[in-house]
Formats: sequence, structure tokens, C-alpha cells
Amino acid sequence: MRVSLRVSGMTCVNCARAIEISLKKLRGVEEVKVSFELGRVWVEFNEDLLDVEQIRRVVESLGYRVEDVKGKSRSFEVLLFCWSFSLVLMLLMLWHSPMSLYLQALLSATVQIFGGYGFYVGGYRALRAGVGNMDLLVALGSTSALFYSLLCLMSFLPGEPIFETSAFLITFIRTGKFLEEWVKAKALKGLRELFSMQTLKVRVLKGQREEEKSPQEVFVGDVILLRAGDMVPMDCKLLEGSLEVDESLITGESLPIKKSVGDRLTSGSLVVSGYARAKVEKTFGSSYANLLVRLVEESLSKRPRVQRFADKFSHYFVQAVLLFSILVFFLWYAETGNLQLAINFSLAVLVVSCPCAFGIAVPLALTLGLFRMQRRGLVVKNPSAIEVDVDILLMDKTGTLTEGKPKLVDYRLEDDRALAIVCSMVQASNHPYSLALRDFCSQRGFVGKVMEGCREEVGVGLLCGEYKLGRSEEGQVALYRNGSKLAEFFFEDLIKEDAKETLQFLKSKGIKVIMLTGDREKRAEVIARELSIDEFIAGAKPEDKLRKVRELKEKGYRVGVVGDGINDAPAMAEADLSFAVGSGTDMAKRAGDVVLLKGIGGLVDFFEEKKRTMRRIKQNLFWAFLYNILLIPIASGLFYTEGIYLKPEMAGLMMALSSLSVVLNSVRK
Repeated sequence: MRVSLRVSGMTCVNCARAIEISLKKLRGVEEVKVSFELGRVWVEFNEDLLDVEQIRRVVESLGYRVEDVKGKSRSFEVLLFCWSFSLVLMLLMLWHSPMSLYLQALLSATVQIFGGYGFYVGGYRALRAGVGNMDLLVALGSTSALFYSLLCLMSFLPGEPIFETSAFLITFIRTGKFLEEWVKAKALKGLRELFSMQTLKVRVLKGQREEEKSPQEVFVGDVILLRAGDMVPMDCKLLEGSLEVDESLITGESLPIKKSVGDRLTSGSLVVSGYARAKVEKTFGSSYANLLVRLVEESLSKRPRVQRFADKFSHYFVQAVLLFSILVFFLWYAETGNLQLAINFSLAVLVVSCPCAFGIAVPLALTLGLFRMQRRGLVVKNPSAIEVDVDILLMDKTGTLTEGKPKLVDYRLEDDRALAIVCSMVQASNHPYSLALRDFCSQRGFVGKVMEGCREEVGVGLLCGEYKLGRSEEGQVALYRNGSKLAEFFFEDLIKEDAKETLQFLKSKGIKVIMLTGDREKRAEVIARELSIDEFIAGAKPEDKLRKVRELKEKGYRVGVVGDGINDAPAMAEADLSFAVGSGTDMAKRAGDVVLLKGIGGLVDFFEEKKRTMRRIKQNLFWAFLYNILLIPIASGLFYTEGIYLKPEMAGLMMALSSLSVVLNSVRK
């Protein structure tokens, strides 16, 4: 069984690691994935050995909360409280009175208790799970500063109290964390809207009465009501009224689309204006939006190589910082004998080195990159796809480069009555050629009556008494009467509008395109010439496509595959990077690393967003490394004799600003 839990209280990637480690110790747990960015935990487990309630208890025993309903956060009120007390404490530092230091101690201890409570809880969780995190470093640093000051106040230690250090340390870090969460929440708003589909309420019409139900309680055939501002909860068909809908959350298309009676509505669309009744065609579990939600959830639960490295580094970096902080304390105390100076430098190292910026550098940039892709009509099932570069892209023809629907472009009649006969015959068939002929007949005003006794035979055609509509010797479609040709129809599979532009873009990126198709040599050659494709393989079967991928990989090429059908799935699964066209089969979508909801043009969006996301990740990592390389030596007092050093509270401010800079860099357009 697989369960998805919403968990609040995670402050960094090491919190997520603590939950992951603890859950993996449970007997019966097969797999655990934790997303710090979305506050979600996915657990796959054996139902015979474990249940959801046991998993919940383990998570909550670490101090986190498994949420059933949205709870109100008090972070803003706590932040105001910390700032108010810290500013009063600063004013008391200017008031020279015997009571001033005692009031400072009271204010500092109050900020430590109320403002630092969350850090104590987070640090305790980390210790229980055997990992280090930001909360642990902040809790140790601020508590050490407060206890040192109290000991100085009571004359147990020589030196001056530094109550402002612990108070401002907590205040600055909470400020940075609050801004970080606020900016991140705004950036992830659209993604959370996608997940909120599961908590919608649906208005179902029962007789003349409206009933509110959850999406899971609505079934195929139910009639639902849709008004302006509603999100379409499941795939349905308009019965009455008209709507303007925004499908940007699903397809990336930014302009509203008008829907009239008989049109289908895709779940996840937002009703911009209008009122309508719609008949449910798919349950929530099988609807299109829920499929996307599952794909996005799966992608966010996976970690690309660069994120796994960052998480591991962050974990060991905390341990190294603790040891280095202790070493700095002993070195300065041994060198100067000044306890206050040694404590100041030790605390500064402890705080300034918090790996929060490093911990969020990859996951935040990656999550926002995946969301931007989703807004542009791309569902990245495997986040590692953003790390993969390709040299050669193998592309299917029908349904990928071409529309996959035949269109009548010309015809030749041997008998004047032939067209009327064909228009009647095709009313009884849903073959792609019959549908194309029906469209043509409808446009010309020829609406024939359905002929009786018609049947379709595979490899033969449509048979209606003495008439047969099937393949001619030249490979076209012809009408025969008792073996005599009465008419011939010429079809073309039209090239998609954005195919040429997409191929030009790929060539500009140095990616070679090879077309693989099961179509005839002559037709494949025409399409390849029109699209300026230098190499193509016609008559390719699924095993031929798979063999081609393996041959190219053996030669050292990085190979990508774009396809839409079941016959493309084996090659897609073997490729280094695979794309499934959104209009294609479910099998292709399952095999593909990326689903192109808007078609082949999505390749341009993918490679552009891929480049931008990787650039943001590298910028974030560079800044996180640079920040530590520059500030750790300063915090440790290496340049103290030059008058360059950091107080612990300023180290806290720098750490908060560092995290905020990573967030802002990740969310900027």
C-alpha cells in the first residue's frame, strides 16, 4: 500500500531526512520519500505488518504534525513578539541603571523561550533521528549565548553579558525564515492549487436540489453545477449553458477558451465566467487532473543526482561545523585567555555556517523549475531529466511530427454518383479515413443516409453490399463496385504547425534529429524533405526502434526518443531521455520521462526551462559555497587583528540573508 501524508513543521532538508530515517526503521516499510518543499511524505508499506496510524505516530513522535485540516500558522505573531522584545532590549542597553541588565536578562530569556521553541523542537528531532540540522545549530548557539550572559551577570564568569546576542540571533533567523517561507509559498501557489484538487467540494444536482460532495463521492453520470470561480473537479461534458474556462493549470495555454453544449471540460480547468450543467464522464480517480497530480507527486518525491549530493553534504556539514566551532573556542581561549572572545567567535562560527542556504539551493530551484514547466504544458515525471543532455533525438512521425489524422486533399471520380455513395457509406464507420471523408462530406453539404448491411473487414475495407471502400493498388483509398473503380481519394497526414520551428530550435542546440516511422518509404521521404530531416528510417517496427537506440548508445551517443504510441514505448524506456506526446497513449506516457501536453512544441519549452533551472541550481550552490568560504574564516576571528570580525547576532543576520538570497534567486523570472 502507498500513502501520501501532509506534514507540517519541516524547516530544512535535514528535517525531511530525519523523518525518512525514522520511518525506514519501521518493520513493514518498503520505501519512504519525503518532500521538504511541499511538506509531503510518501510511504509504501506492507499492510499485513503496518498501518497508517502507526506511521502517523512515528512522524508525530519526532515533533512534526500530520495534518488532516489546514491549521493556522502563528509564525507572524511570534516574529512580531521577538522584534518587539529585541528592540526594547536594545533601548535598555542605552539606559545605565542597576536594573537594566536584569531587565535585559528577562527579555532575552523570554525571546529564547517563545521565539526559540521551534528551534529546540527541531534540534531535538534531529538528535533523535541521528542527523544534524539548522535548528540544532541555532538552538545551541543562542542557548550558549544566553547562559554565558547569565553566568556573567551572576559573576560566575568574568566579562560582560551579551543578552542582545541570543535575542537578535533568534529574531534575525526567524525573520529570514518567515520571508523565505512567504516567498516560497507565493511561488508554489499554483502547484498547491493542483494538489488542492483533492479537497474541493463539488455541487451535484439531485432533482432540483444542490448537494455538496467531495470529488470521491461523485460518480459517472452525475450532473454537476459550474459557476464563475469554480475549478472543474473531473472530466465532464457540457449539457446546458456556456462557459469560458482557463486551462493554464493543465495545458499551459494562457487564453480562456469558450465551451458550449456538447463540449468536453478537462478537470483542473478554472471557470472564468458563465454558468453550466455538466455530466460527469470520468470519476475523480480516473480524471485527467488527478493523473497530472499523481505524476507531479511522483516527480517531486524523486531526487536528481545533484540534489542527493546536496542533501548528503548538508548532513555531514552540520557535524563538521559543530566540531570546528568547539575547536575555535579552545584555540582562542588558549591563545588569549579571554572567555568572552572565545565564546563570541565559537558562536559566530556555529551560526554563520548553518547549511540552510545549501540545503534549499537545489530542492527549491528544482521544484520551481518543475512548476514552471508544468505551467508551460510539461509534466516532468523524472526530475533527473533536467540533468540529461542528448546528442541525438529519435522522433516518431505519425502523431508526433504529423497530426496523425488523414485529411482529404484531392479526389478523382469515375462515376458522378460515387461521391454521394461514399458519403452514405462512411456514416457506418469510425475508421480514420472514414472520419476524414465524413468531415469532407459535411463541409460540402453531402449528408448521406446510413447504408444498411455495412461491415468492416481488417485488411479489406468497408463493405456495403456491392460496394467496397478500401486501399487501391497505388496505396490510396478507392471506391469499388463489383471490382470496378468508381472513385479514388487522396489523403495526406498534415505536418504539425510547430514541427518546423521545433526542429530548427533543436538543430540550433546541436541536437541531431532522426525520424523513425512505420510508414512507407515514399511518404516518409516526403515528410523528411519538408522538415529538412537528413536521416530517417521507414517501415520501422518497435523492435527496430529499440535496436536503433541501443546501437547509438553503444557508439557513445546520448539518445533521446519522442513518441506517442505503444510501438514507441520500448525505445522510450531504453533511451537516456524520453518524451511522450500528450495526445498519445497511456503506455507512452508511462514510459516517458517528460509528457508534452501541448505536443512537440513543448520540446522548445523543456530545453529552455531545463537550461534555466540548471543555471539557477548552479548559481544557488555557488553562492552557498562562496558564502561559507568567505564568512567562516571571518566568523572564526581569522582577521580579528585587522578589525574584521562578526558578532554572533550579525552572523545570524548574514545566515538569514543568505537563505533569503537563494529563495529570491530561485523564484525570480
